Amino acid sequence: MRNVLLMLALILAQAIALSGGQHREFQTGKLINIATDERLYEGTSFRRAVFTVQVADLVYTARGQRVRSHSGDMGRGLVVGDALKVAIDGEDLIFQKPDGKEMKVKITKRERAK
Repeated sequence: MRNVLLMLALILAQAIALSGGQHREFQTGKLINIATDERLYEGTSFRRAVFTVQVADLVYTARGQRVRSHSGDMGRGLVVGDALKVAIDGEDLIFQKPDGKEMKVKITKRERAK
């Protein structure tokens, strides 16, 4: 019985630690552009949203999720020209959308702002 309680306590502690989520340091950036990138794969064309964001003196280009035909809002609530919260996690950019949710996109290019 004692072992079962100890095991439950450990599982609960781990669940609490994991549910806290990762603390990300968000910076303020400016969304410069939202475009699409079309790729052909085995005879099928796929479009993805491409985001250009300036954070401090760096400009990031990042590829988002697949855009479906007639999907409407490619930016998923983001507006070009607006300031937004951005976190950098390795090769990913994480946007904090106006509704408070996060959107992860893959960085494809980094360059200095001109």
